[in-house]
Amino acid sequence: MPAPFQFDRRQWLKSSALAAAGLALGSRARLAAQHEADRFGASLEVARISGNENPYGPSQMAVMAILQGAEEACRYGYDEVPKLVGTIAALNGVAPENIVMGNGSSEVLDDYATYLSQSGPGEVVTATPGYLKFTNAMASHGSKIVAVPTTKGMVHDLAAMAAKITPATKCVYICNPNNPTGTIVPAAELRAAVIEMAKSCPVFVDEAYLEFSDDFESNTMAPLVAEGHNVVVARTFSKLYGMAGLRLGFGIVPTKVAAEVAGLSPNFLGILAVRAGQASLEDAGYAADMRGKVKAERDRLCATLKELGRDYAEPQGNFVFVHTGMPVKMFQDKMAAERVQVGRPFPPALDWCRISIGLPEEMDLCHAALRKVFAV
Repeated sequence: MPAPFQFDRRQWLKSSALAAAGLALGSRARLAAQHEADRFGASLEVARISGNENPYGPSQMAVMAILQGAEEACRYGYDEVPKLVGTIAALNGVAPENIVMGNGSSEVLDDYATYLSQSGPGEVVTATPGYLKFTNAMASHGSKIVAVPTTKGMVHDLAAMAAKITPATKCVYICNPNNPTGTIVPAAELRAAVIEMAKSCPVFVDEAYLEFSDDFESNTMAPLVAEGHNVVVARTFSKLYGMAGLRLGFGIVPTKVAAEVAGLSPNFLGILAVRAGQASLEDAGYAADMRGKVKAERDRLCATLKELGRDYAEPQGNFVFVHTGMPVKMFQDKMAAERVQVGRPFPPALDWCRISIGLPEEMDLCHAALRKVFAV
């Protein structure tokens, strides 16, 4: 009598991981496009370019780590976090004690706002248009938001921001590259301004999109933390590393406050996110590959906008901020009619729209839609 069939779940997971990794190696873009086709019940006819996601997906090594670790998803990841923290610290030239982990960098922004607000409300200086997560968190604790308009080129006006610092200022918040404008402040100018501002109050530099920029190493402000300045830098695995759905981010925080900030939330990091993050950082070629793919499509989009005579902010993230010449809601509707999803309104720039960089197939659809919407 034949032996009863025995299902080896662990072996099945390993073989499935190998098969999935092989598929990913073969055609990541094709699989992503097929995902969109399945989602919308058609061949690729909808371009989902509204959320600043990385449509190519996580590193192949990260996918392998997730699949191989799936059986252990019942476990907490406490014991594996120190390795990831050590890797992040080493890559940024700081001590592990400077790293505060979070479920996405949003948690770090919230926790730092809570930390600053423990002594009562004050003011936070920021740019407008700009990203509102941190400023909204400060406002929820009673602080006043001092919003400084960006320059004509939609870049942070650092001199004007510095002029708004008072004894009531709790923090200066700088998103670089800025969301939604995508612009970046020249490295030397930003470094000098941040050092000077930090003499008066903490400066929070949000680098969620900096890894898409043309020169990440020169533009990061992480070295200022190591040098002892009152500066916090935040980054995320959601953008370049394609892990938006896994929620993993970190702050690089002065040692004297890092432990207190970290203690303000549970920081229950999922074990699969931790392993995927570690694998992403160990995949030496992934970041450069993603940066190259995004830049190629970003440059192509800018070329189309120039052809159509549209103004746009000079981009260094994975999106382009475009002057629509019409209310953004009208532009959204016109693009949606061509089956292209674009970004939400960002007051006060209500005749500008953020267009994220998608797969080449998605961008083809976007370019065709733009030519129709902006046809003279």
